[in-house]
Amino acid sequence: MAKFPRGITVPEHEKEFLWRYSFSGAEKKLFLKGGQGEAGSCSKQVLRILKALKDELQLHPLTSYHLKTIFFYECEQNPHHNWSFNCLGERFMDLLQRLQDCLSIRSCPHYFISKLNLFETFSEQRCRELTGKIQRIQIDPCRALSHLMK
Repeated sequence: MAKFPRGITVPEHEKEFLWRYSFSGAEKKLFLKGGQGEAGSCSKQVLRILKALKDELQLHPLTSYHLKTIFFYECEQNPHHNWSFNCLGERFMDLLQRLQDCLSIRSCPHYFISKLNLFETFSEQRCRELTGKIQRIQIDPCRALSHLMK
């Protein structure tokens, strides 16, 4: 998809000659692959819960795109996981574990451009703080989720 590049590091007169990559079509196909996007799947709900927690617990600089990337890797590395609604809790905990693992090593490769680390700009200190928050959610997920119900 043709899009002008983001950021102010590119001189204005050069922006018209540069294009940004967009992977939205491929991401949509990946989401539907393996039944994660089918009716009866909990994948959208798991991502919604993670996004809501990200906002509620102020897990910045994590973005929805980071969470979606974690989701893609989880689906790829565990293709036989059951994504039915009755497995929502298990998939939620799996994604939290993968997120914690990536934060602990400050590495989340872009799904399509693997040499690009999405956590590259995160400070080591912030990664430790986020890892701690994720661990607290893992220890008592009901408490963390109760904040979303208020």
